[in-house]
Amino acid sequence: MKTINDYLDEIQTKTGSDYAIAKKIGVTKQSVSIIRKTGHVKEETAIKIADALGINRNEVVLAAMIAKSKGEVRKTWENISKITGIAASVTLASALALANSSAEVSLTESIQSPNMYIMLN
Repeated sequence: MKTINDYLDEIQTKTGSDYAIAKKIGVTKQSVSIIRKTGHVKEETAIKIADALGINRNEVVLAAMIAKSKGEVRKTWENISKITGIAASVTLASALALANSSAEVSLTESIQSPNMYIMLN
């Protein structure tokens, strides 16, 4: 699991400086320094970081929650992170397997489960 600082480093690679990060996510440079020092960020700022990187908001908010938590609560967030990662991997593997199958599927046909819809082309 990436840390908030890992995400900030990714933005810095694109923007060049902590000042540019601050402008991109709508905080002060001092706030970026505090975030880097503590590893803690508000959920709203985590969402802005995700948006700046063009990645899933849940991923960065989850990293923020893990960073802020301690003890059993932290372990719980870490477990949620693992479960989420496993579920994403299974979904991706299933989609790739279905896409590569030799069965003919029309553009409008879909495979459905209670929480997942995979459109095949």
